[in-house]
Amino acid sequence: MVKIKKTDLNDFIEFLKKDYDVFAPTDVGKKAAFKKINSAFEIKHDITNTHLSPKDIFFPQSEVLFKYSDDGLKVPERDEKPIAVWGMRNCDTSSLMMLNKVFGDAHQMPDKDMYKDPYWKMKYDNCLIFNQACNEPLSTCFCNWFDGNPFAKKGADIFVVDTTDHFILEGISDKGEAFLAMYKPSEETTKADLDKIAELKKTAESYLPEKLDAKPLYNNMSKIWDEPIWEEVSAKCINCGACTFVCPTCHCFDVSDEGKGKKGKRIRLWDSCMFQIFTREASGHNPRGLSVQRVRQRIMHKYNYFVDNYEQYLCTGCGRCVQACPVNLDIREVIKQVLDYKLIKNEDN
Repeated sequence: MVKIKKTDLNDFIEFLKKDYDVFAPTDVGKKAAFKKINSAFEIKHDITNTHLSPKDIFFPQSEVLFKYSDDGLKVPERDEKPIAVWGMRNCDTSSLMMLNKVFGDAHQMPDKDMYKDPYWKMKYDNCLIFNQACNEPLSTCFCNWFDGNPFAKKGADIFVVDTTDHFILEGISDKGEAFLAMYKPSEETTKADLDKIAELKKTAESYLPEKLDAKPLYNNMSKIWDEPIWEEVSAKCINCGACTFVCPTCHCFDVSDEGKGKKGKRIRLWDSCMFQIFTREASGHNPRGLSVQRVRQRIMHKYNYFVDNYEQYLCTGCGRCVQACPVNLDIREVIKQVLDYKLIKNEDN
């Protein structure tokens, strides 16, 4: 473990910048998001979750894939340094692992290899992830429903705990341990530090809602695809797409060619299954023309379809969609409705 005084954090960030482009939560207008920083003084420490997740670092909202002209195709030059991300929470490190199954490892169950996205891989494969513990989870957090924890370390290269005056850093992956081995801290970690971490962990877990057993969710989803529950669930939804854009695991995108004459560029942009045009076909037919169909699609994808392909739910319980929804459509209540629906049907039988 490495112990860093908060007053020495900028020295550590400077050390990190020698080999990495460093991203961290910082102010972007009235919101907080992960952006490339030049010093530790830009880091926003007093937040739990940024408004937008750090998936934008690896899967940008808008990304030029290549440019074309009479001379052929040219892929834009990328930054030479690999990426380091400071201040991620476990809900976000978990989301990157899920997205890596889609873009990076690109392997579906049971034995189906998929296209491996080079734009994702060149950023994610060599990155260094600092996963910071959540000392005070928000009221909208429910990571414990999906095997998460405020102090979980899965997906991290280096695990970080804020102990008020210090940061305690623990190498988790080989890459993380190798990096910390190069840094010479001014202080040693003590038993008092470890006791403090255990106390913070216990307090953080007390902030979370009662743990819900989400295991039956997949089977329940499979049985209610054509049931009237979806009319009730979707009644408030206005299909604005806010939930999909703040979600750390949503990964729908569109590809657009922009150009004039013999020059142009191909751009990949985030899209949303909540938009009516998302599935509109060239003929004009739309297989999901109704709001209820689009709401069902999004929820089924997260808690049923993704399980078929990757054997896990496409949700980390970060709570961003709960915060962003303008009509208070709470995904936690939807999950409970689906789980309870089977009980109601059984009682009827």
